[in-house]
Amino acid sequence: MMRIRFVSQVLALAGMTIMVSCSGKFEPFSFVHCADTQIGFMDNSEGFTHSDSLFRAARMAINDLNPEVVVITGDLVDDIGNPLQNSLFEKGLAEFEAPVFLIPGNHDYNKQWTKQIRDEYVALRGYERFSFTKKGCAFIGIDTNCIKENAEEAEAEQFSWLEGELRKSRNAKFTFLFLHCPIFKKDISEPDDYENFPMEKREKYISLLKEYGVDAVLAGHTHKDYDTEYQGIRLVAANPVCDGLGHGRPGFNVVKVGKDGFEIEFHPTTN
Repeated sequence: MMRIRFVSQVLALAGMTIMVSCSGKFEPFSFVHCADTQIGFMDNSEGFTHSDSLFRAARMAINDLNPEVVVITGDLVDDIGNPLQNSLFEKGLAEFEAPVFLIPGNHDYNKQWTKQIRDEYVALRGYERFSFTKKGCAFIGIDTNCIKENAEEAEAEQFSWLEGELRKSRNAKFTFLFLHCPIFKKDISEPDDYENFPMEKREKYISLLKEYGVDAVLAGHTHKDYDTEYQGIRLVAANPVCDGLGHGRPGFNVVKVGKDGFEIEFHPTTN
């Protein structure tokens, strides 16, 4: 079940990786980064109308902005096993006017990683990582569940894939990497917790991203915005589309890409 709609063409689909190529010289454009739509989260309303209304408010505002691409970085629903939550998400997804790309969050895997759970997610959503170019820029999304859950074989395979995609993207105007869980929130030396990569894995990923010139890492998971820079890489964790847990604000980020750089603007939403 794949919700990807393009004016340009989907050129190839192989396994769990989506490859999209859009040729042509660079032109200024904008895209939207959403985090944690999470239908059903902190929602005791009948039919999950509260979280669904937040999702609706976001996509209506996004459609008005007419971005080139929308990326949702995980926790698409609160309980992947809940049919109504999945139905509301899929219905809302179909109402976006721009192409939409997804990666899974921990709630999309029932908070654990196994090959079976990963395969069930892929059967439902179509893929768990992506790579494409748009307006001369590279967009790459990976699954952080295998990283957080220390699924060594799956992580090693994905790391090799990521390095290959970054190598192909060396000549991109800008390269954007999308994650659910951020590598770190404020400082690469901050303590391990629920909201960052294990300490021993951070330098491994940062070194790879620096080697291949990644410009920004855009994540979610924290339900609060973080924005820092490390070794020339901008690392942003976005506010959620859903409930902000009292410390974040519902909304989404608009990334405006120009010839000399990019700007990230938060757009709050209400239901």
